[in-house]
Amino acid sequence: MRKIKIQDIEVNYHVFHRKVKYARLEIKNGELNLILPPGVNDYQELVDKHEKWIYQKISRIRRLRSESQKRKLDFSRSREDFRDMVSALVDEISCEMGLKVNQVTLRRMKTRWGSCSNQANININTRLRYLPKNLIRYVVHHEICHLKVRNHSKEYCDLVAVTYPNHPQLEDELAIYWFLVKDLD
Repeated sequence: MRKIKIQDIEVNYHVFHRKVKYARLEIKNGELNLILPPGVNDYQELVDKHEKWIYQKISRIRRLRSESQKRKLDFSRSREDFRDMVSALVDEISCEMGLKVNQVTLRRMKTRWGSCSNQANININTRLRYLPKNLIRYVVHHEICHLKVRNHSKEYCDLVAVTYPNHPQLEDELAIYWFLVKDLD
């Protein structure tokens, strides 16, 4: 594993050569991945160009990971209780918003708390079960809002903010809890 110093932090990084046209950066598990086209070995210019972005992302991840040590998961909620809670929240929120949800599926998801399809199907990550109810409610609301606005545009954020003006803080809370649940079965 290689290390690079960016401002006042040391960042672990890996170099991968893939069949890509353009070099890009990824941050996974708090480490920087440099994805380079075959034959390209000079990545310093890429790192220099995106130094501010790398610093902000790595600093945020470290801050959130540190915050996660102050949180506790709730293991008292059964799968059935969680299913019932999500179902009731979907019914309540979709009714309030005048929107129709086709189907709700609970599944273990690797990288997200929920998703919404074009067919008005909502998927909810089973790991939400261990989080506080206010965050579960927020994720359900977030996904139902996607029935109206498909992307995360300003219009979408404005729609979410009608009910949750503090949604950026809730997104941070979800990121904090992700560090606690990501490795649970």
